[in-house]
Amino acid sequence: MANMVTAGSMPQWARTAQRTFRAIPLWERLTIGAVALIAAICEWYQQNLLGYGNTYYAAAVKSMLQSWHNFFFVSYDPGGFVTVDKPPLGFWIQTVSAKLFGFNTFGLMLPQVLATLGSVVLLYWLVRRVFGAVPALLAAGALAFTQAAAARGIRVF
Repeated sequence: MANMVTAGSMPQWARTAQRTFRAIPLWERLTIGAVALIAAICEWYQQNLLGYGNTYYAAAVKSMLQSWHNFFFVSYDPGGFVTVDKPPLGFWIQTVSAKLFGFNTFGLMLPQVLATLGSVVLLYWLVRRVFGAVPALLAAGALAFTQAAAARGIRVF
């Protein structure tokens, strides 16, 4: 009982976040949860169809797993001579995921699935603040259901 946090001892931002979350109706929380879950499933399905995705970038991640030099400079070849033509942060995250979960489809594609999930939820929160719940859910749903298909040129219908 002594470790219980009282409302007075919580920081102001935590009290505001707690009130904001409780102010969202249950139907809205369930709907955005369902949209986010469907987005994650759709993106995971698309990623599994691709296998390793782009084999050039998968080879770069494999090379980055071999040494700190290759990791820092995002080197494509094991010797650390050829670098990848993209910013390094995405490859660093993908390499850490491959280090944790292994160099396989799951380890390589998990960061992309989580980024899609985060994008859907972030879009929902940003649109909700200005336009309300229904437009926010529509925007999040549109992003969730069209992002994987549009990015890869796959026909939805």
